[in-house]
Amino acid sequence: MRVRYDPEVDALRVTTETPEAICQSLWDPEYHDVVVDLATEEGLDIVGLDVMWASTYLPLGKRGYDAETDILLMGRTATEPELIRENGDIIGYWERDEDEPDECLNPIGVAIKRASVHLGKVIPKHAISST
Repeated sequence: MRVRYDPEVDALRVTTETPEAICQSLWDPEYHDVVVDLATEEGLDIVGLDVMWASTYLPLGKRGYDAETDILLMGRTATEPELIRENGDIIGYWERDEDEPDECLNPIGVAIKRASVHLGKVIPKHAISST
């Protein structure tokens, strides 16, 4: 997994070796700043993500980070196992849209496992938490 942080625009980019076919913002308006890249148009496998205003999550511990599990969660988790998709250290959470005739699925959350390992090298020095 490749991780880049651009302090000029406060954006975080996480990619895997798999190219993306399409991208979608997380469904919850509170998390529209998180965009997930999907391997296929109809698939659920998240192969990358972009986080605008990354400083709302960094340093780790600010928002969505669980130090005990070393997971950074952006958005919400799914309760149904078939709506949770893992791709290496990226976990995608999905929700059925009951209002749509074909019950399309919407991304509601994305998590990064081993967040301190993946994000530790790109966290801005001025944003290192003392906690």
